[in-house]
Amino acid sequence: MDEETNVIVEETFFSYLTQLEVLRAIRYQNYVTVLLMEPDQELEDRVELKNMAKIFKEEIRTTDVIGRINHVRFGVILLHADQNHAFIPSERIRNRIKEHFLVNNHGITISIGGACFPNNSTDDKTLVSLAEKMLAQAKAKGGNIIFFPTNEAVL
Repeated sequence: MDEETNVIVEETFFSYLTQLEVLRAIRYQNYVTVLLMEPDQELEDRVELKNMAKIFKEEIRTTDVIGRINHVRFGVILLHADQNHAFIPSERIRNRIKEHFLVNNHGITISIGGACFPNNSTDDKTLVSLAEKMLAQAKAKGGNIIFFPTNEAVL
């Protein structure tokens, strides 16, 4: 557990959990969506990172999994959520980050890339890779955007 943000830390552990949840989704014929989230601007201090993680945790279900993948990138595993259901918490997170940091005069926004199993991928590695590509597209479009494989940027 990351002491700074109080979420799972370590990319390999997050990858293991993604693999586990995809296998569970196969077994029980459910959906699982991976979201990758990263701020569009440099964070000034640890307090901003901690506030960001707090917002993430408040906007997802307690049964979903959140992890810190690197210094500023976070991943979320949304269980039993197809792309349409994953968009709802994604949009809440994007809006809350923008509002929180605007009120505090920091002007920080977030980009989110997501991919859904089994709609966009047949295995965990492709799922995460696709979510990474979607995050890169969101960043390339200027940020403060949610990107999924089957759509254009969603503002």
